[in-house]
Amino acid sequence: MEQAKPVRNPDLKKAIEAAKKDPGKENSIKLLNEVVRAKLLIPVSMDKSPEYDEKLEEVVLEKDTRISFELIKATNGDLYYPVFTDGEEMLRCDIEKDQHSMIVNFDDLAAILLMPQSGIAGFSINPMSDNVCFSCDMVAAMKKDMDAERSREEDGEVYKKEESEDTE
Repeated sequence: MEQAKPVRNPDLKKAIEAAKKDPGKENSIKLLNEVVRAKLLIPVSMDKSPEYDEKLEEVVLEKDTRISFELIKATNGDLYYPVFTDGEEMLRCDIEKDQHSMIVNFDDLAAILLMPQSGIAGFSINPMSDNVCFSCDMVAAMKKDMDAERSREEDGEVYKKEESEDTE
């Protein structure tokens, strides 16, 4: 049986380090691109323990399992979702021993954050060390840019398909 690979984000960690040393445009863009590509860990609590399905080789949740996402409070009182580049970073937080984590990507985070009335200010990557915060407004803008880019790519693919049909 193959073990799930641990979540690691060396490129994101390098981008965070570079952006902290020199927060210029180039490093900021690189950081945003890495955040969008990354698979991150988000701590969660579940009212029912997940089971590991050996046939599927994945964790399966019971149908009515309630998942609650952990939050951290900024000094100004704003609430953020803590997310982590890897397990070592997650261990730096004071986490309960029955804590679980889910692997999320940027689209997942945006969907969670941008729900109406979430009341959450954003997410923080590695809050105990790097503490790189992304506000809801930033996430919404990044999501809008990503969606626009995807639709441009799809339009381009449609155009290429129509073009190739004409050549037959």
